[in-house]
Amino acid sequence: MRITEVGLRTVIRSILLREEFDAEQSNNSPGTKRKIYVLVGPPSVGKSNWIGMNFKPGAAYIISRDQIAEDVAESIGWTYDDMFHKPGADAQLGDTDPQFGEVVRSPAYMTWRPLSYTGVVEANRAIGSAFGARVSGAADSGRDIIIDMTNMNVGSRKGALGAIKGREGEFEKIAVVFPFEGAEGAVKRVSAARAKKAKALGKSKTVPADEIDRMMGAYEPVTPAEGFDDVIVFDNRATLRDLAAAADAEEAADSTGTGSR
Repeated sequence: MRITEVGLRTVIRSILLREEFDAEQSNNSPGTKRKIYVLVGPPSVGKSNWIGMNFKPGAAYIISRDQIAEDVAESIGWTYDDMFHKPGADAQLGDTDPQFGEVVRSPAYMTWRPLSYTGVVEANRAIGSAFGARVSGAADSGRDIIIDMTNMNVGSRKGALGAIKGREGEFEKIAVVFPFEGAEGAVKRVSAARAKKAKALGKSKTVPADEIDRMMGAYEPVTPAEGFDDVIVFDNRATLRDLAAAADAEEAADSTGTGSR
C-alpha cells in the first residue's frame, strides 16, 4: 500500500500527539534542570520495563524508533516485520510482489542489503520523516526526554543527544546502561519468546538472533569523554535469566501437551 503525503502527515501528527503532557505526573521539581536519558542496551534487555518503573504515562517525552515503525506499519495495514521485508536470494531487479512492490536497488543508506522492495523503501522513508519530527519536538516538550533505542555505540549516543542540540545547558544528560554480558543467551531467548507471544496476538515483531549478536558484538561502553553528567546502571540480568527459563519451561510443557489450555 502506498504511503501518501497526506497519510504521512497524519501518522506524524498522531506520533507527536500520542500522549498528552500532564505536569502533575512530571518527575521534575520546579526550578530544576530537565533530564535527557539515553538508554543503552540490546533489544529485550528491559528498557521499556525501566521506563514503566520510573515514569508515569505522559511524564516523559519518549523517542522510540521501534514505536514509530509500528505506528507507520499500522497506518498502512502492515506488521512491524513487513516494514523490513526483503527480496529472496533469487530475486531479480524488476520482480514484483503484490504487497511490497517492485524489486529495486536499495538506497545508499541501506548498506546491509543490495535489493529492496519499493514499498519497503517508501515505508522506511516515512519512518525517517516521522522520527525526525518526533526528535524535533523533544526540547520544546516541557518534559524529561527518554531516548528508548539501543544506543550501543559512541556514534549512536552522540546522535541521541542531538535531540537537545543547542540547548544542552537546559538538561542533565544521563546514560542508563543495561548490562548484558554473560546473559546474551537469555536476551535472545526473551526476544524470541516475545516474538512468539506477539504472533499469537496476530502481530509480527521479530529481532533475529544474529542481529542481536551483531549489536552486542559492536557494543562500546559509555565513557566520560561522551559528556554524560551521570551514568545509571540497571542490571536486569537475573530477571532475564528467570524469564528465559520460564519461556523454556513453557515451551517444553507445550511440546509434551502438559501446558495450559
